[in-house]
Amino acid sequence: MSTTWETIEERERRVRGTRTTSTMVRAGEQVPVGDTLKAAFAERPFINREDLRSIARQAYDRPVITLYLNFSAERLVRSDRPVFLSIFSSLRHQALEAKKTYIESLPHAQRLGVPDDLRDVQDFLERYEPQGARALVIFKSGTQLNRVVPLPVRVADSLSIDADAYVEPLEAIMEEQHRVLVLDVAMDKTTFSIYELGYEQELQSIEEELPQQTDPFRPGKEERHRLAHVKWHFKAAAQLADRLFRERSCDLAMLIGEETVVKEFEDYLPKALQDRLLARTSLSIEDGPNRRRAAIENALAEQRKKEEEAAIDQLGFYQGHGRLAAGLELVIGAANLFLMRQLFISDDLAQAGYVCRDHHFLSMKPGACPFDSQPLLPAENVVDELIEIARLHGVEVMLVTQRRDLLARYDQAAAVLVTATPIDELRAVSVTS
Repeated sequence: MSTTWETIEERERRVRGTRTTSTMVRAGEQVPVGDTLKAAFAERPFINREDLRSIARQAYDRPVITLYLNFSAERLVRSDRPVFLSIFSSLRHQALEAKKTYIESLPHAQRLGVPDDLRDVQDFLERYEPQGARALVIFKSGTQLNRVVPLPVRVADSLSIDADAYVEPLEAIMEEQHRVLVLDVAMDKTTFSIYELGYEQELQSIEEELPQQTDPFRPGKEERHRLAHVKWHFKAAAQLADRLFRERSCDLAMLIGEETVVKEFEDYLPKALQDRLLARTSLSIEDGPNRRRAAIENALAEQRKKEEEAAIDQLGFYQGHGRLAAGLELVIGAANLFLMRQLFISDDLAQAGYVCRDHHFLSMKPGACPFDSQPLLPAENVVDELIEIARLHGVEVMLVTQRRDLLARYDQAAAVLVTATPIDELRAVSVTS
């Protein structure tokens, strides 16, 4: 039997520290959405950071069901019953068993609401078509809370039944994703929108009424007068862009419009905002939403490629100073010791394993958790569990999608450590036999 490197009380205190949202002061506001998951998804099939903060702060009349469900390729195989429905059934059984005491302690009306909400989740999943989504998050609490969030990134499967929505994994994912302020620029109108997690939400627009191009009463002055109005519009739009960029916590901006107009408008932007320009592209209304989304995603992919190259290039330095765990086994050892500062994982890496979610302990072989001696739960992909635990503990996570070839020398998984640690110490972390 192995010994642990910290007491169970210390371990549980660390784990509790990752769930801080429930202690926040609750606000009375609530995102206005439908009374069922189907209605809510039809009304608003995306979420932003402001929505998520509102969900976290809201007090609910009955328990909140939170589902994180991965859509790996094998789960999307066509059949009479999609594989991900079987995964949901398993998660539901585990959650009801784990929360049996809590559910039985609830008032009668709240207790009866739990199976009703679980039934609504299942009904929604039975009709849901992923259509390119890598994962799905669902928040459900009666008619008070109904949100469905498709994600372009993978998650660890989980289903929780609690007084609060389990928002921490989604919060971490949203922090990792770029938030782009998109400007559709024309001489007489500029429209502002936010692009995040594959969805675009329009914020507002400003317009300028331009003088007519030919005015018989102002010979020779029409063009100068018109140009002055264009400059006023560009200046106002640039000032608003700067304010929205900061207020909405964006990290990149993108300009869309005629090439000459965009080039002229760019000079009006503050230098700090010019430095955060993701791309400039020419699109028209006729191009349609699919082409527009593809243009934004292609620009983000190029940005991601540059970021991955720069970040992975630094790993050699940390390896030379004994501060790098390379390969999934050693990375899991570093995670179990809470030694990770940065985590780099190939987006297609998959490995079955085992997990204790109560004490954030991972293993690639079966056994018991060294903290409570309870059997470890099988995990279809222990990599997803690793990523979620890393996010919960504030580790900077990079899922490498564009330059997986650069991560190959580290066996597709690497972790920068907070301090130099001997390899033998990372290997010593083990399950109880």
